[in-house]
This record gives sequence, structure tokens and C-alpha cells, in this order.
Amino acid sequence: MLDLDMTPYAAFVWPAWGVSALVLIVLTVRAVVASRKWKRELARLEADQGAHPEAADTNRPQAARSAIGPKETGLHP
Repeated sequence: MLDLDMTPYAAFVWPAWGVSALVLIVLTVRAVVASRKWKRELARLEADQGAHPEAADTNRPQAARSAIGPKETGLHP
């Protein structure tokens, strides 16, 4: 049978279990909230890129623009 009698240690063990459970719950909630936030942000950016394809390239940081090279002009050597 399950013996949960921790007479001398119960004052330390049960609060530790409670704090651990609370921390895990808070971390899970924060991860879910952040995930929803980033999904909304991604949807907004994709919608913005679809509406203004040229604006999406100008909003990119300089390092990223230089990493992909010059803009294609349609002229190939």
C-alpha cells in the first residue's frame, strides 16, 4: 500500500513538492503563452509580407540583406 507518513520530514517534503509543482505549472503556462504570441506575430509578418513583398525585404536587418546578396534584377550574365 502507499505509505505517505513522513512524520519528521513532512514539513519539508510536502512544501518542496508543492513548490516544484507550482514552478512546473508556471513554466508550462509561460511556454504556452509565448508560443501563442509568436504564432500571432508570425501570422502578422506573413500577412504583411504577402501584402507588401518589397517592404519585407527593406525591413530585414542589414546583415541579413548582405548575406543573401544583391537583389535579383532579372538580368543574368
